[in-house]
Amino acid sequence: MDRTVLTYGTLWRLVKLDTKVHKTRELAELFLNAMNDYPTFNQNVITDFVVDLKKYFGSPLTVNAIDNKNQDLKKENNFWQHVSGSSIAEMIELSTQFCNESDFDKIVRNILTYYEEEFSKVDFIAELKYRTTAEGGRRTPANSGYRPQVKFDFAEMETSGQQTFIDKDFVLPGETVIAKIKILSPDYFANQLTEGMIYEFREGATVIGTGKILVIVNDKLEKQNV
Repeated sequence: MDRTVLTYGTLWRLVKLDTKVHKTRELAELFLNAMNDYPTFNQNVITDFVVDLKKYFGSPLTVNAIDNKNQDLKKENNFWQHVSGSSIAEMIELSTQFCNESDFDKIVRNILTYYEEEFSKVDFIAELKYRTTAEGGRRTPANSGYRPQVKFDFAEMETSGQQTFIDKDFVLPGETVIAKIKILSPDYFANQLTEGMIYEFREGATVIGTGKILVIVNDKLEKQNV
C-alpha cells in the first residue's frame, strides 16, 4: 500500500533511519533544516510550509529569488525566514550540481518520492521478543516479512503487522530482533501509540511474542501529550 509523507515529523524520522550516504538524504536534511528554522508556530505540514515559503520569497522559488530577498535583511526583522531560505538555496544548488535538477518543486517531490517508498514499509520500529516453543511460541523460524496479528492492550481490534527484520533474514523461537513494523489499519490507531508501548503479536489466539515500540515513524499514530 502506498503511503504519502505529509509532515515534518514523518519525514524527519524516515531520514533519521536512513543510514545510507547519498545526495537525496543530504537534500532532505537541508529541507528539514529549513522547515525547522522557519518561524511558523508548530509548522508540521509540508505543503503548508512550501506555501508560506513561496509567499515570502516568491514563486517560482529560485536561488536568485532567495538572494534578492536576503538583501532586504536589514530592512526587515525576519532573521529566521532568511536562515530557512539559505538552507533552501543550498538545497537547490546541491541538486543542480549533483542531480541535474534546479526546479524547487521537483526537488521536493523527488525527496518525498524517495522516502515514501520506505514509508510504505514501516509505521514504527519495534524490539520483538519471540516466545520459545516451550512457552507456546512458534515451532519453526519466522522469516523477515512475516505478518502476524498485532494486539494492543487499549483496543479490542487486531490488525496485521508485517515484520521486516533489521540485519536478519529469519528469527528462531526464543530470539529477539529489531524490526520495521507496517500495520494494515494505521488510521484506526491514529493518535494512540507511544514509544515504549508493549504489544502482543499472535497467530490466531496464540501469542507468538511481544513487541516494544522503539521509534514511531508514522507520526499520525503518535499519541500527543496533553
